[in-house]
Amino acid sequence: MIPEAHACAEQLAFTLRAVKNAIRGLSPEQLAFVPPGLANSIATLAVHMAAVEVYVGEVMAGRRAPDGLRSAVLLHRYTPEPGQPLAAADPGETVDSLSEKLDRARAFLLGVLGGLTPDDLERSVTAAARPTRVSFFMGMLPFHMASHHGQIMIIKRFLQPVA
Repeated sequence: MIPEAHACAEQLAFTLRAVKNAIRGLSPEQLAFVPPGLANSIATLAVHMAAVEVYVGEVMAGRRAPDGLRSAVLLHRYTPEPGQPLAAADPGETVDSLSEKLDRARAFLLGVLGGLTPDDLERSVTAAARPTRVSFFMGMLPFHMASHHGQIMIIKRFLQPVA
């Protein structure tokens, strides 16, 4: 794995552990809860994170992920355009089902990262109808995961009993 992809993978490993720690022990009802004034549940954010990793992997690799993975992360309902609502997670998601989706998406993405060469970093790909360099995703992906981890932590505050 080239150094840039390795650094990205290491940062993503840290954020995935943080997300899994954040959702550990939550019930399906807690995972599905959407706080007043907010738009997404923890489950929706987790599925979205997995969907973005699959989508970005597809864009960087220039090939589709397996249909079963695309369906699991709701990529068939996903809209990557900024400002568009996220595809809501299906009812009944559990910590185990979300972890499995995150792991499957990550495995696909790591396979793509592992195949990149130094020349690929400057290669331009089309993402959300815009030309984007592959190297852009190396910084965006960890930031994306960290951002949604923060949102999960905010939602968890709504789940805590008031003292």
